[in-house]
Amino acid sequence: MLACSIEKGPISLMEMEIFCKVKDPRVLGKVRHELEDVLRMALIGVLCDCEDCDDISDMVTDREEEFRASGLLKLTNGVPCGDTILHVVESVKPARLRASLDCCRGHIMESLCGHQVVIDGKKLRGENPMSLGCHGLYILNAWVSETEICVAEKPVDAKANELTALPSVLSSLWLTGSLVSVDAMGIHRSIAEQIILQGGDYLMALKDNQPMLKDLTENIFRSATPMSACTTEEKGHERLEKKTCSIMDTTLLEQEGMYEKWPGLKRIIRMVRERTENGVRSRETMYYLSSVEKEDASYYAGRVRAHWGIENRLHWHLDVTFREDACRVRAKNGAVNFSAMRKYALEMLKKQNDKLSLKRKKCGRNIDYLLNVLKES
Repeated sequence: MLACSIEKGPISLMEMEIFCKVKDPRVLGKVRHELEDVLRMALIGVLCDCEDCDDISDMVTDREEEFRASGLLKLTNGVPCGDTILHVVESVKPARLRASLDCCRGHIMESLCGHQVVIDGKKLRGENPMSLGCHGLYILNAWVSETEICVAEKPVDAKANELTALPSVLSSLWLTGSLVSVDAMGIHRSIAEQIILQGGDYLMALKDNQPMLKDLTENIFRSATPMSACTTEEKGHERLEKKTCSIMDTTLLEQEGMYEKWPGLKRIIRMVRERTENGVRSRETMYYLSSVEKEDASYYAGRVRAHWGIENRLHWHLDVTFREDACRVRAKNGAVNFSAMRKYALEMLKKQNDKLSLKRKKCGRNIDYLLNVLKES
């Protein structure tokens, strides 16, 4: 649905306010273009494969009557220029824009119970040549594996890392009954405790930033027999990948109480990936901590695999389909707001049956196709 609240009976696109929770940051009396119109133009531009705000303005100008007749845009005082669109998007508070898009997502946002929430960061590598010292922006995303919906995002300060932003991202979510998976950057006892206190479970990658715990875990798997193990194989053109997942019950281990310091910890996991491609062999071993108490290693293998879905089902599309790294918007809140619109646009486009790379071009060429994308969201 497109509105924050939809009453019974048919309702036209003109009557719906997508950005109903966004407060207009502009000075009253000096406003020529409605806030809803300008933000709709930005979202439509993202859907229609526009490269920047000037491109958005030019596209709407060329098809002004078409957009008016469809009810998508009012354009009471004509089409705003690219600078105006950029200024408005940069001025809007990301939290309010995010709240409006969440309203459009409706019931999807109400509960995460039974879902896996993947936490991972992505750097927007584009750089505005007018902004000295600007080398891109890092955004921490919370993405639901089962629905492929990004339910939270937070920009990470240049002097910070994921660990400093992670608590506020988790606090913004209703985690009861969910599994939160994080990579090694977010592994910390305080994060594990917060997830447990919020009613969720965790799956955390264990790497060299926890050296003593990693060494202990490696030694245990070398010296003891796992309680469960499973192996899967994937074959491709001159490629063979074998994955073996093994688990241990930490409640049965007596290892200097180190595992007892981790709130709710029930399992340690080892994932071994062996890959042969064009005759070249490679091997990688990863370790994980989890508060989930399952007897079957295949469960954890599936959750590890699901965690990395964020890379090819979200980050890859943002980079390739939406060319996010080429975007030079970096000032103020612009980069964060456009990133949120891209994720929402991706969710809408995935509901269409065409090849994803062609959907944006179709939106730009065919107003009926664009209307259908918006109606089905």
